[in-house]
Amino acid sequence: MKLSYIKVFTGFITAIFIGSGIAIAQGNSISFKANDLQRVAEEYTGSTVNWPLVVSLASHDTDANVFRITPSQIQELQNFSQIHATISAQKERIGELISNGATVFASIEYQNARQLLNDYKKAVNDGEIERAFSLGRSIPTAVDSMESALNANRVVDVQAQLSQKKGRVDKRSGLLGSWADAMQGDLFAQSDGIRTFTESYAQLSFVDGSDIQVEPNTVAVIRKSRIDRLNNATDTEITLEDGGLLAKLSAAGKDQSRYVLNAGSSVSELQTQNFYAETEESGLVKLTNYDGQAIVNSNNVTITIRENEGTVVERGKAPLDPVKLLPSPELTWATTDSIVSDQAVIFSYNSIPGAQTYRIQYGSDPSFSDDVTEVSTADTTLAFNNLPMGMTYVRVQAIDDLGLRGPYSKTARIIRTEDKVPPPIFIDDINNDLLFAVNNSISINGATEPEARFTINGEKVSVQTTGRFSYQTEVNDSETTLQLSSTDPSGNTTRRVLRVVNLTKNKVFNFKLRSASGSDLSSIRSGTTTFSGNLYPGIEIVLTNNASTRSVRTDFNGKWAVTLSLQSGDLEILFRNAETGETYFSNSYSVE
Repeated sequence: MKLSYIKVFTGFITAIFIGSGIAIAQGNSISFKANDLQRVAEEYTGSTVNWPLVVSLASHDTDANVFRITPSQIQELQNFSQIHATISAQKERIGELISNGATVFASIEYQNARQLLNDYKKAVNDGEIERAFSLGRSIPTAVDSMESALNANRVVDVQAQLSQKKGRVDKRSGLLGSWADAMQGDLFAQSDGIRTFTESYAQLSFVDGSDIQVEPNTVAVIRKSRIDRLNNATDTEITLEDGGLLAKLSAAGKDQSRYVLNAGSSVSELQTQNFYAETEESGLVKLTNYDGQAIVNSNNVTITIRENEGTVVERGKAPLDPVKLLPSPELTWATTDSIVSDQAVIFSYNSIPGAQTYRIQYGSDPSFSDDVTEVSTADTTLAFNNLPMGMTYVRVQAIDDLGLRGPYSKTARIIRTEDKVPPPIFIDDINNDLLFAVNNSISINGATEPEARFTINGEKVSVQTTGRFSYQTEVNDSETTLQLSSTDPSGNTTRRVLRVVNLTKNKVFNFKLRSASGSDLSSIRSGTTTFSGNLYPGIEIVLTNNASTRSVRTDFNGKWAVTLSLQSGDLEILFRNAETGETYFSNSYSVE
C-alpha cells in the first residue's frame, strides 16, 4: 500500500491510499476490500492479528465483498491500538519474569496473568472490542501482582512444578518413595520421579522458564536440580527411564544453565532449546535436536548433533554418526490461516521422500503444550470430521526409517465459525425480478454458492463447482411466477420469486397508430405519426424508416410512445431486451 499523504485536523481526518483498493471518503469513512483487511487492522490497531475487531465493527456489503468503517469506529480502533501496545509491553515483562522464576515462585499469579492474556486474545479473535479493552486494562495490574509474588517467594527452595497434566500422572518422592497421584501445581525436587500412562501427558516447569514435556507411557527422574540465586543459572539432570520427552529450554536455560539428559546408555548435554529423546525396552535410544547443538556421549565416544540432526544409540555401543533429519512437510493449503464453516475439513501436506510415517499434532493451544492430540499416519492427509468451533492449530513432521522425527511444519490455523450468511442468488438478464419468455420457452441462468442445494419450484437444479446453474422450462400462461431457493451446508436459506412474462408476436405488436393497431396494419401513410403501446418494463422498441432510426424504452409501467416523421419506403419495428440487446420480435411495413 502506498500512502500518498495524511492530514489530521481537529475532529476531521482525511486520508488517500493509492493502489491499495481502500477508498476513504471525506469525513474519514473507509471502504476497503477483504484482501486489505489485515492492512487496515495494522494501520488502525497496530497489528494484523487484530483484524477480527475491524470485522466486528465494520459493515459488510456481501455482494461487493467490501467493508466500511465510520469515523467513530476508526476512533475506537485507534484507541484500541494503545491497549495493544500496552499488552505487547506486558508480554515482554512476563517473559522477563518467567526467566527469573515466576512460573514456580509466582505460579498462581502467573496462571492468572496467562489466563487474562488468553481471554484477551480470545476476545480479540471473537471481535469483542469492549471485552478486549476491559481485559487489556486489567493485565498490567495482574503482571504487577506476578512480579510482587515473585520477589516475595524467590527464597522458596522449589526446583520444578507440574504445570500441566492430562489424564493420570503419578509422582514419586525420592528414589525409594511410592508412586501416588500427582496434582497440577505439585512441586518436584531432586530425586523425585514422574510417570505417565496411555493417553496421559505432563509438563514440568523449571525456574529458568524451561519445560520438560513428558509424553504418554513415560517414566523420568529428576536426578539433580539446583539454582544459583545470584545469576539464576540452573544445574539440572534428568534421567529418562522409559518412553519419550521433549526438552524445551528457555533462552536463559540454553545460554546460562547446564542441562543433562540421561537416556539408556547415553548422556546428552543440551545447548539447544528443542531436544527430543525416546527410549525403548531393548535399550535403543533415539535422540533428535532441532536447534543449537547437543553433545552426546555413549560407551566413551562423544559426538555433536547440531540443528536438525539426530542419532541412535544402542546399549553398549557408540552413538551413530549424526543423521540429517527429514525436512518439514509443506502444507498444500494456499495459506496457513483458513476460515471454514464445515465440521469436516481435510488437512493435507506434501509427501517427503524417505518418510516412513507422519506425526500430526492438533489442538487449541498454539504452543502445543496443552490439550494436544497426536495422530501417526502414512498418508499425506488427515480428515477432521468433527472440527470444533473456534481456533484449531495443526502441524506435521516426517519420521525416517530410523524413527527420528524431523522438524515440524509451519503451524496451520483453522478457524471454524458459525456461518450465518445466506447464499446469494444471482440471475442473468433480469429486470427487477422480471424475466421474459419467448414463444412459451425460457432459459434461466445464474449463480449461487457452489455447495448450495438449489431448487426452482421445488425441483432440484444442478449447481456447478463454480456455483453456476442453468434451467430451461416451458411457460404456457401469459404470466407466471417461479419460486427459487438456495440453502448452504450450514442451513442458511435464500428465497427469491421471479415473475415470468410470456411474450408473443401478437402481444408486442399490439401497438396504437392513429385509430389502427399494429398487428392489423398492411401499410402506413407517410407524414408525422405517433406510435404507442403498453408492454412491460425493460423492453426497447427500435423503429427504422429508410436510413433514419429512433428508439424508445418502456417506462416503469411498461408504456411507450414515439413520434416519427415517416417518409415513403420501408419501416422496420423491432422489440428487444433493453439491457442485453436480445431481439424478441421484428416486423416490416410499407410507408406510402
